[in-house]
Amino acid sequence: MTETEFSLESFGRKCLLPPAYKEIEQKVIDTAIYKDDVWTVSYPRTGSTWCQEIVWLIGNDLDFEKAKTVLQQLRAPLIETSIVMFDCVDQKIIPIKDQPELKYKRGFLPYSSMPDSNTSKSLYQLFSDSLSFVENMPSPRFIKSHLSLELLPKKLFTVKPKVIYIMRNPKDLCVSYYYHCKIYHKINVDFEIFCELFMNDALPIGSIFNHYFGFWNRRHDENILILRYEDLKTDTRETIKKIAIFMEKPLNDEDADAISEFLSFHNMRKNKACNLQVFFDAIQGDDFYSKAGIHFIRKGIVGDHKNIMTEEMIKKFDKWIQDNICGTDLWF
Repeated sequence: MTETEFSLESFGRKCLLPPAYKEIEQKVIDTAIYKDDVWTVSYPRTGSTWCQEIVWLIGNDLDFEKAKTVLQQLRAPLIETSIVMFDCVDQKIIPIKDQPELKYKRGFLPYSSMPDSNTSKSLYQLFSDSLSFVENMPSPRFIKSHLSLELLPKKLFTVKPKVIYIMRNPKDLCVSYYYHCKIYHKINVDFEIFCELFMNDALPIGSIFNHYFGFWNRRHDENILILRYEDLKTDTRETIKKIAIFMEKPLNDEDADAISEFLSFHNMRKNKACNLQVFFDAIQGDDFYSKAGIHFIRKGIVGDHKNIMTEEMIKKFDKWIQDNICGTDLWF
């Protein structure tokens, strides 16, 4: 392993992150929190981009124009943005587990390839020091994170701003995460190996059940709203209205439907302000999604694991899920 390569390390309770996270770990925990903050927290690929857009639009009086022209990453930044860009560079098969030990190197964003100088400057500030970027945002702040609960700012649980947490069936999540990790972290392993890595908490962000239970066990806290991707998909209008009521900004059916239509799968897939195309085109070249035949916003359906997983893998997942939720009231 060269000097610039690294393995992910465990922070908190099995949250796998680059070693560079040590540099901001305590700063995140000590981050100032304000009562009018609104946080969206999730494990990756649970529908968090969709959910974040709903939250931001409700909080910004349905400002559809800004949602089309300003990147979500700048409107509702990931607090850990400074350490999220890393690419898989090598894998070594470990005979005992027959699984690859993934090695990574830091990734870089070519800011000069951004659409305009203001976007370039803001993204440079965000990726260079995401904590300062978040700290300097005007109130009310909309903030996102994929960190597990124990790594988040302590004052989230004393100041008690609104926190929306979204989860998804682990089987569908794993399928979505597989394609995400291919394009975002350049993890190129067979799908079945990826599933084993996922169930062994060996991928970026690590343990999904530690992540889920951190918030599930606090679901009765008045400032925390737990959502499921499946509910958002099957009853979009009512779930949007539920979020709005939680945010103390209730919507009528017409406004909820307007948000639903604006954030339809088709519309989000082509909205460069939230589909990451600006980033991938800057890194990989223009029109990357069309040329690669893959997209950050991939399918957006419930039950897609049935199209990808073998019956044997589904049974293995079902047992793994049951083993992790047995004796609790969490269900999938």
